[in-house]
Amino acid sequence: MKFTRRFYVLLAVLASVVILVVLVAALSGGGKGTDFKAAVTASIGLSEGELNRLKVNELGAVMVLEYHRIAEEGRWSRTPENFRADLEYLYEQGYRCIGLDDLVNNDIYVEPGYTPVVLTFDDADPSQFRYIQQNGELVIDPRCAVGVMEDFRREHPDFNITATFYVLPTLFGQEEYAEKKLAWLVENGYDIGNHTVNHPSLGDLDDEAALKELAGNIKLVQKYIPGYEQTSIALPNGSEPKNPAVLTHGAYDGVEVRFRASLLVGANPAPSPVDHSFDPLRLPRVQALDPSLDTGDSGIYAWIQYFMENPERRYRSDGNPATVTVPKHMVDRVDLDKLGEKELRTY
Repeated sequence: MKFTRRFYVLLAVLASVVILVVLVAALSGGGKGTDFKAAVTASIGLSEGELNRLKVNELGAVMVLEYHRIAEEGRWSRTPENFRADLEYLYEQGYRCIGLDDLVNNDIYVEPGYTPVVLTFDDADPSQFRYIQQNGELVIDPRCAVGVMEDFRREHPDFNITATFYVLPTLFGQEEYAEKKLAWLVENGYDIGNHTVNHPSLGDLDDEAALKELAGNIKLVQKYIPGYEQTSIALPNGSEPKNPAVLTHGAYDGVEVRFRASLLVGANPAPSPVDHSFDPLRLPRVQALDPSLDTGDSGIYAWIQYFMENPERRYRSDGNPATVTVPKHMVDRVDLDKLGEKELRTY
């Protein structure tokens, strides 16, 4: 069949309209996924050759990193310089930040071939968020965790830096700035999680005592940020309550406890959110510590090296939030009930 010149002109016009629609949607959507390249990728998807080249595997594991203090180097502490080095190395190795809620909800927006990583901080230590006076103005200390991350954000905006802070009543010290700090975190894309009031091992408590600890933390945060919903908890000492239901269907003194995720302490990456073994209420974490202190080979650098040597175990995004792409030989590991409205794609 022979097509006329008019046909090809009309075809070109139609193609232009489609691209324009995608562009308008990308620019007007706001928030996540508004980049034009990402929008086009989501529309047309990657070819099978590109999937192979990028080693796309959305059944791979995801590191949820656990930090505590940003001060002198130690088992539970990183210097500001070494924390910055962690971020640089993650960036260079193709990791990009997502929030914990994004992982739990399988709402992962990461460029094709890149790997999501989640940052978490426990205990609300003053070294995590500190204000200082500089030239007569109150500014964020560039050597605290938030200061390091914000500086990194300015230099590497595509890292999409974010984190969840699991707070205790100390609330980063500087009591006079407690409300200011919590509000700043929420307004700037960070999350606030529950870490109880007194940091007890929940497995040692009865249901009422456990709920008192959880509800007390919720009330504490809502005192400064009314209505704020904590969606996750970092279990103190990694200790799970005797009755797990208190985390998801509990209440104490008029405060409801409805967590969608709870985090353990160490020592391995979390499964993909569509993996049969993925359990948001028992999410493991990877300790962020210096390699010289990693006696169990289970810290951040050991796992990054592991993924270098075992690339098939690493989550790599297809860049399309509407699909879940996995190698054909791994499809049996996909929990179809966890796909939601996403389309499963194999290659």
